[in-house]
Amino acid sequence: MAAATYTYTINYNGVQPKAAHTGLQTLPFDVLIGGANKFGTISDVLLLGKIPNGALITKVDMKMTTLSDAAHFGLVLLAVEAGGTFSTYATLQASITVSATAATTVNIYRPTKVSLSDDRAVQYVVLALNCTTGASGTVSFSTYGKLDYLADGSNV
Repeated sequence: MAAATYTYTINYNGVQPKAAHTGLQTLPFDVLIGGANKFGTISDVLLLGKIPNGALITKVDMKMTTLSDAAHFGLVLLAVEAGGTFSTYATLQASITVSATAATTVNIYRPTKVSLSDDRAVQYVVLALNCTTGASGTVSFSTYGKLDYLADGSNV
């Protein structure tokens, strides 16, 4: 069970118009967690966005920094199960080490296909950053970047 789960959305500033989800799509993220909130304790999870069934993930570019403790993270795709729980669908990067003094850059160019069974109630996966080992959590954590995927629009 996660010590804390944070959900990021670009829609905090208002309603975004719906667009066709075909062709090359980009899932951007820019997250700063600080103040009284902490991120970096083992099992903390940061949910970054949804990727539809049938999508072909082509690349991930991200940069992460912490301002106090070092931590280790995994970048995973989570499938939503019955009752709202999650299970790991795929691991994009198993071990990402972020030190307390320098930014860490992650670039993944390994194509990954999202292929869920047609009888699943939820037809998307969630991109998540999972803290695999950490200390007491960081006072401030920052990550930004994007995930690119190709979609045919059939599973929106």
